Amino acid sequence: MLQIRSIHRLDQIEIGLRYAAERHGGSVLSASRMGGEALTFTLCLPDLYAPLLAADVRFAAFLPSRIAACAHGGATTLETISPREFCRLLHRPELEPLAVPLEDALRSIMQEVAQPMARTASAQAEHCATEDQVNMRAAVPQRIDCHGTKIEELAGVGTHDAQGG
Repeated sequence: MLQIRSIHRLDQIEIGLRYAAERHGGSVLSASRMGGEALTFTLCLPDLYAPLLAADVRFAAFLPSRIAACAHGGATTLETISPREFCRLLHRPELEPLAVPLEDALRSIMQEVAQPMARTASAQAEHCATEDQVNMRAAVPQRIDCHGTKIEELAGVGTHDAQGG
């Protein structure tokens, strides 16, 4: 088990994890709240998964990688299963050298997230929001019925207020 203690609160971990994963050629596929004091993140690092899957397709049972963030007071512990442990579970210790780059990347990502976040303005400006960072839950649709009526046309009076003339 890989474990890294972070000084950050649980609510600060996700954005740092997204940046760190990007810097290592990966991405965060999902973030899930597991109760009030834990989050799990699913990471995609396809360049590091390919050699493992080519050597033994059973690695698919362990991939994509997951990192758990568990709150402990004002700090957070990041944890993931060691990819070298996957080799032991599959009774393929000879494949451990293929798992080392993935383990190193996961450790580096977790260490980056655990460090104080000192991002420069230029680094923040180069990162834009992605589709998975947009919450559409409370979005108002452009058209509200099958006739193409817009909400602005009905605002305030209940009918179209511009009669023309």
